[in-house]
Amino acid sequence: MTDATDDDGILDELAGMLGRVDPIPPQVTLAARSALAWRRMDADLAELLHDSALEAAAGAVTRSTARLRALTFEAPSGLTLEVEITPQVDRRLLIGQMVPPAAARLVVRHSGGAATVESDSLGRFRVEGVHPGPVSLRCEPLEGVAIETGWVTI
Repeated sequence: MTDATDDDGILDELAGMLGRVDPIPPQVTLAARSALAWRRMDADLAELLHDSALEAAAGAVTRSTARLRALTFEAPSGLTLEVEITPQVDRRLLIGQMVPPAAARLVVRHSGGAATVESDSLGRFRVEGVHPGPVSLRCEPLEGVAIETGWVTI
């Protein structure tokens, strides 16, 4: 036990106790590190405009039994990514489309690694086997500027 006047010692003891009683979950640490990771300088940041999970949490969705989640990201270039996420046992299925439509290479980074797919000429894409947890998308159109989304937990 430390002296009552030793504030640093008391704070160290409290931090140690909290670390044993209620440790930080690994996925929270991963999300924090990912959020602070260096962004590629060759891509625009696509902002999250819509997340259906936030509406559901606010009570805006009624009578819905679907567990589908919809996300919309928009980049300064005007490129929009619309993504639907469907839970599948212990993985996630992502189906999406780029607006305006274009052929592109998409990289989905997730806790299980990264999955790379090509969109069709209408900008549609499908990614299976995505691990739940933090996810970020990188879209590299054949023409135009690449975009990256921030990390979102799915």
